[in-house]
Amino acid sequence: MAQLLIYRASAGSGKTHILVTRYIEWALRYPDAFKHILAVTFTNRATQEMKQRILACFYSLSIGQETALQKTLCQAGWSPSQLQLRSKAILSRMVYHYGDFSVTTIDSFFHKIIQSFTKSLGLPHHFAIEMDELLALKESIEELLTLDDPLLQKWIADFALTKLLAGQTWHVKSNIQELGKALFNESFKLHEKALLTAFQEQERWSHLVLAIQESVRSFEERMQKIGQTALTILKQEKLSLSDFTYGTKGVIGYFFKLANKKDYKPTKRAIIGRDNLKSWYAKQKTSRTADIARVVERLLHPLLVEAIDGYEQEGLAYRTAIVNGRFSYAFGMVGALLIGLERYRLTNNVLFMSDIATLLYQAIQGSDIPFLYEKIGHQFHHFLIDEFQDLSLFQWMNIKPLLRNSLAQGYSSLLVGDVKQAIYRWRGSNWKLLNHEVEAAFKESRLHHLTTNQRSQEAIVLFNNHLFKTAANHLVDYLEKRSTDQPIHILADEWAQMRRAYSDVVQQTNGQKGGYVALWFFRSDQTDTVGQPIAWQVHAQKTFITLLEQLQKEGIPAKDIVVLIRNNSEANLITSLLTTNATPSSYQVQSDHAHTLWSHIAIKVLIHTLYYLHDEDDLINKIAWVEAYSNCIANHAAIGHHDRFYQVVACADHIEKLFPASFWLQKDFLKNVSVYTCVQLLITCLFKNFDQFSDLFSLFQSIVLHFCLTESTSIEAFLAWWEKRGRSIKLPVSYDDDTIKVMTIHQSKGLAFKIVIMPFCSWRLDHPSRNGPILWSVNHQKNSDFPIWPISYGVDLKETHYAKDYCLEQMQIHLDNLNLLYVAFTRAESKLYVMAPLPEKMDGMVTIADLLYQSLITEKIDQLFGQAGSVAVQVEDSDVGTNLFCICS
Repeated sequence: MAQLLIYRASAGSGKTHILVTRYIEWALRYPDAFKHILAVTFTNRATQEMKQRILACFYSLSIGQETALQKTLCQAGWSPSQLQLRSKAILSRMVYHYGDFSVTTIDSFFHKIIQSFTKSLGLPHHFAIEMDELLALKESIEELLTLDDPLLQKWIADFALTKLLAGQTWHVKSNIQELGKALFNESFKLHEKALLTAFQEQERWSHLVLAIQESVRSFEERMQKIGQTALTILKQEKLSLSDFTYGTKGVIGYFFKLANKKDYKPTKRAIIGRDNLKSWYAKQKTSRTADIARVVERLLHPLLVEAIDGYEQEGLAYRTAIVNGRFSYAFGMVGALLIGLERYRLTNNVLFMSDIATLLYQAIQGSDIPFLYEKIGHQFHHFLIDEFQDLSLFQWMNIKPLLRNSLAQGYSSLLVGDVKQAIYRWRGSNWKLLNHEVEAAFKESRLHHLTTNQRSQEAIVLFNNHLFKTAANHLVDYLEKRSTDQPIHILADEWAQMRRAYSDVVQQTNGQKGGYVALWFFRSDQTDTVGQPIAWQVHAQKTFITLLEQLQKEGIPAKDIVVLIRNNSEANLITSLLTTNATPSSYQVQSDHAHTLWSHIAIKVLIHTLYYLHDEDDLINKIAWVEAYSNCIANHAAIGHHDRFYQVVACADHIEKLFPASFWLQKDFLKNVSVYTCVQLLITCLFKNFDQFSDLFSLFQSIVLHFCLTESTSIEAFLAWWEKRGRSIKLPVSYDDDTIKVMTIHQSKGLAFKIVIMPFCSWRLDHPSRNGPILWSVNHQKNSDFPIWPISYGVDLKETHYAKDYCLEQMQIHLDNLNLLYVAFTRAESKLYVMAPLPEKMDGMVTIADLLYQSLITEKIDQLFGQAGSVAVQVEDSDVGTNLFCICS
């Protein structure tokens, strides 16, 4: 019976082995069977690795090599001689029909489908895919800012003013660009067509904005009127604040807040005053007590009841309207951007990469086996999907009909992934699919767990087992406590799913003894000799340098070491630290955060020279040209400080002496040749030792040649292209045996390293309070022409109609960051070193360091590992911090 095989494979448990084994089992059925198997990955690198591994396995089978795979297949009924003959035949066919060897990225697969059915989908012929969505967004924004539209200009001005008043940057372009990035997300694209229709009719938009403003205004005026009425009564009755308990902080103070439109939420004493009239004034009677009691009972108390009832009845709608109003002008610009991006598609005959899955999703709705899938359903019998936790909802909905069709025809398929390694939610991945939704959708599914860690040594496996089992429960408990003011039924299922995500975290060891885990928690309350506070990062840097020296003494090759960081700034800090300090001389460092081609000084020289040839009167470029060339080639002393570059440019004799005579002799000729020929000649005449940059120049020349062959040969056209696309081209990253790799956690996913060092293990679990993401919510207004509304993530959403949106995002971002920690800690094969700050509040849960610390101190970790008989725990103090845990096998 055909089954949908679902493998939940924790880190290092051999999921690629399962994929390849199953592929080969299906491909062995007959020589051309491989043509009917589709294997889907998420990156080009993973695609090539899987192809190479499949071919290598078939080759080993074809020569009769005894392997674990051969043993598995023989147990399934194959004889060694049969395997050898069939594998030779398959390998031969694969080589001659390599185009039918279908291992591809999911984006490429969907793109191929779209190209096959352009007419059916109403698409133009020969469209291109625009990979650089950010470039398209920038050009649309530039066009937007030049439009002569009074309403749009008002939106832009009000948007900038709102940002300025909130203490944020008012730079309009960057703010609109940040807002516009959301237009490529699935949560937005689901409603894109309806929004386009609504925005094209401005009266709908204007009506909604006016309705929001009126809702806010009417509520505030009603509440203010109550406060003003109360203050008028006090004046008429000749009463003052001193006649009431606690003055402005008491019941009467609430009326002052209302009258001045400071705050409308009833204070605790106001609520007490509603139910207890005597709480308004002092218990000790005075000559005015009777008058005060009369005024309170007959005049002020009814006003207080009216105010509190009004807030309880309309406060939720008011607070929601306030949140809606914050993005009213910004949302107007979203509408303008939507129209601008649609115009960009039509003008340039392109689709965005994010459009592909959306188009297919919209095309297949309402049909179990859509017509455009019929051909593919006949072509492919089996489907293997790797890294399933990274699949988005649209991608899943698009591939689900193919799986149903293959199962109905008696062919099995396979999905493999790890919910705990879902770290790409920001680009649409939906971890809930693998966590429970696929099983619910397919009754013929069969769930398997790969429980043995094949990668890491014993101490690392045991440490991660304990840490992440405890941390996941800690995190969910913390979120549950923080959400006590929300209805339990809203989030109970979400918390259950979050616990389930880590229910399979405990792994069996693979028999590899050894392993080493060290964690340093550095105090932040120490000071230097003059009393200045010392940041924990300073301690981490010192310990990091000492650790590298220790590893070198142990003879550890640099190629076995990776430094994992969270972001670019940490990468820059590590690379600068290792280049400016007295570090082990045999260790070099290379960040996987590749620099751009434009960042290299030799390329700057070439580009500025091209700009000079294009326009000799561009003074700013001439100064940059002289500075770049002098820094790259000439002696700095010949010119002096950078503020004298202008003087060099101003004097014709000086600038002619700086550059080679051969350049000036060829200058006019260079202006009239192709840009490729020009670059070739510039390299030879400007750089005496151009062999020093030979690899770099070869890369640049290949880029220029490609431009000449596909676009234009003119210098002007190339410079225009360079400003749009060339500046962002990355330099390739290469490593050698003496290089320590520095990469982000995201980049390390799927890789393994003997030694992992995390020098700055402390990032926020939640979004920054003043820089949260934009959420697209459907919970704003019923019967609105606008199906979704943008809201800014923040704790104030808990008291609006968007409470569920807030709580869900809060849970998701906490899980994202726990998953990041899991990915980082499971990269290590033999040694893991972690440095983090000691929490200032032991019961707080602000950073990943807080979670790490609390998860390790809740149990007596020495007893836990002592029971295993393979690890020991050492606790010691050091000059720079506290080495709390040192776990080694």
